[in-house]
Amino acid sequence: MSVGPPQAEKPNKACLRKVMLTGLSLKYKYIFLRRKKNRSKNIMREIVNILVSGTISGSLYAIMTVGLTLVYGVIRLFNFGHGLIAILGGYFTWFFLTQAGLPMPLAILVSCAIMYGLGLLLFNTTLKRLMQNPKWDMACIFFLIGVGLVLENGILQIFGPRIKSIPRFLDGRLKWGYLRINWHDVMLIAIVIVAFFVISYLLKKTWAGRSMQAVAQDMDGARIVGINVDKTFAWSFALGTAVTAFSGVLLASKFYMTPTVGWAWMYRGFVVVALGGLGSVGGGIIAAFILGYTEAFITLYFSAMWVYPAWFVIFLAILLIRPQGLFGGRTN
Repeated sequence: MSVGPPQAEKPNKACLRKVMLTGLSLKYKYIFLRRKKNRSKNIMREIVNILVSGTISGSLYAIMTVGLTLVYGVIRLFNFGHGLIAILGGYFTWFFLTQAGLPMPLAILVSCAIMYGLGLLLFNTTLKRLMQNPKWDMACIFFLIGVGLVLENGILQIFGPRIKSIPRFLDGRLKWGYLRINWHDVMLIAIVIVAFFVISYLLKKTWAGRSMQAVAQDMDGARIVGINVDKTFAWSFALGTAVTAFSGVLLASKFYMTPTVGWAWMYRGFVVVALGGLGSVGGGIIAAFILGYTEAFITLYFSAMWVYPAWFVIFLAILLIRPQGLFGGRTN
């Protein structure tokens, strides 16, 4: 009986070791490629998430600042009651929906009509007289701050301190590829786009809108050609009030309402307006989307508590370079 040489086992061990190393190499290569693929998917998902969230927030901030820009562009007046006017529009819509039982479109329309009338009444009874004083700008600012405080306490007494919100316009969720978005948010973006077209039509195609543009460009020249500047001021303030109330409805349907949250909305509105350029509607819209995407990025990768600091860093950096804002005119 012959016994095989012991050297015959060495090739078998070498082959086995080679097979094991090859298998491990393929395994780790597969894991690496899979992780790389998952990382790419996560990056794409995060980018889409930032774009979607930023577009939603930017749309809401843009429509919120249009009312401020209309008033400042024509009257050269900062409406420091802006946030509380938005909240009041939201509370009116909530009341007509839940207590009066009106359908959503009619409730929003009635609320905006009431706020237009209140804006017209407020200007003709108080602001018009204050503007006759030499230091009318500061007088109007302090008066509007007082109006905001009165509205805040009035809302607190009538509607109570509890959180309220307007029901979603649509239920369900859209899923397509990496895109995940509620149908309500899609509806919000569509409503804001339609609102911009309506406001643009009113400003460019109607007598009141063209009068506002004329007064904003040259008040003395507008008087010479026969435009009633006082009426134009009143129309501008009333339209700005109605648009602000409409933005409050959209914000309340996305977030929530309390009697005090209007001040936070006002801060955001003023940052957007100042960043875009005082009196520039287009600049305000672009600034709103810049800050909306910034908010989405900071919230995703850091925390929501860093949103305001990031906003003000961008705000101060741009104002150091362009004190008049991104699209504002030259200032002396």
